[in-house]
Amino acid sequence: MERAAETLGRVFDDVVIVSSREPTTTAWPHVPDRRTGLGPLAGVEAALLCARERGYDGAFVLACDMPLVDETTVRAVVAALGVAPAAAPSTRGETDIEPLCAAYRVDCLPVVTRALDRGRLAARELFGATLGRTVALPEAPFLNVNTPEDHARASAVLERESR
Repeated sequence: MERAAETLGRVFDDVVIVSSREPTTTAWPHVPDRRTGLGPLAGVEAALLCARERGYDGAFVLACDMPLVDETTVRAVVAALGVAPAAAPSTRGETDIEPLCAAYRVDCLPVVTRALDRGRLAARELFGATLGRTVALPEAPFLNVNTPEDHARASAVLERESR
């Protein structure tokens, strides 16, 4: 979580942690999910509501289980946004996207809300429903760290990069 926030902090002036649980070890501001128990899409909704309340046109969403995403990747996704409602990296073609490393305009909020209301919780479906734009990027930064083995691989990459 800290690494994701620090990465975003190198690109954006305003960074918040969106989570269903209150973080205990962070100095970054926290915004709770407005709907608990509905997974990442509820986090996207909370991020977009926060962005709208703060007067922003959109929000960048970065899941904390992708520690290899760096500011270069974030900037590439933002640059791809242009006038599109959403932008996300695509590593293996148009249908293989990372919807939790993406920029979403506040205009996407009704689509997110309807999806949550209907129990359609897949973030990938949200990206397709918004007719988002993709940007081709290497697969390496999008390692999802969900197991001890994934953590070891990510740690090894980060250690190599720090040398």
